[in-house]
Amino acid sequence: MEIKGFIENSLLEWEGRLACVVFVAGCNLRCRYCHAGYLLEGRMIETVPTEQVLDYLRRQHGWIDGLVVTGGEPTLQGQDLLDFITQVRSLGVDVMVETNGTRPDWVDRLIGEKWIQAISMDLKAPLTGERYRPVTGRDVDVADLRRSVRRIIDSGIEHEFRITVVPGLIGRDELAAMAPELEGACRVALQNFQPSHCLDPALRSVEPYMPEEMDELGRILDPVARKVVVRGRERALAVRGEG
Repeated sequence: MEIKGFIENSLLEWEGRLACVVFVAGCNLRCRYCHAGYLLEGRMIETVPTEQVLDYLRRQHGWIDGLVVTGGEPTLQGQDLLDFITQVRSLGVDVMVETNGTRPDWVDRLIGEKWIQAISMDLKAPLTGERYRPVTGRDVDVADLRRSVRRIIDSGIEHEFRITVVPGLIGRDELAAMAPELEGACRVALQNFQPSHCLDPALRSVEPYMPEEMDELGRILDPVARKVVVRGRERALAVRGEG
């Protein structure tokens, strides 16, 4: 698998777990606020050997209790992703995959065939073609996105939907339009964008939302999700609602 980054332990990516995080190269979107543009192609970044990750998990047996595969878009790794998950699971470590949801057949396979123990999906904008493309830079089949969202919510598997908010791009109106799609979600996390690393240079001078504004935005989603987590650039700002 084409791993281009490896964090040995994190308490942020998988709530309630001390997890490793691997970043894979390649993505089928070009989101304007993306802060990981170096992963879009990944050709100029040294690949982290899979065995390095597995060896670390062996040495940390009983300490690390999860591994998160993110990107980029992990499902683009195909069979290599499944082979890697098999190796990780053989060490007694649970796996979460983070996805943009554009490949619902893969979402269904990962959940239905019990490859993973948790899944996170990034929701970029209201689910209409005319609103998704300006954010993601690509034509997206929103029917595929809806399939992924509904499969995840109905699955019973631990899950989270993440929404990055950007003043002038994703705010109150957009969240209100997205809310009905998230009815019944286990957890929704709002996160502030990082202007200094945005793929679109025009966004690098935009001031992120203030903490109080982030909390107000989170309230829009309170009625539809069992739990809403509002994150700033580096830390959680508020947690509301457990059902």
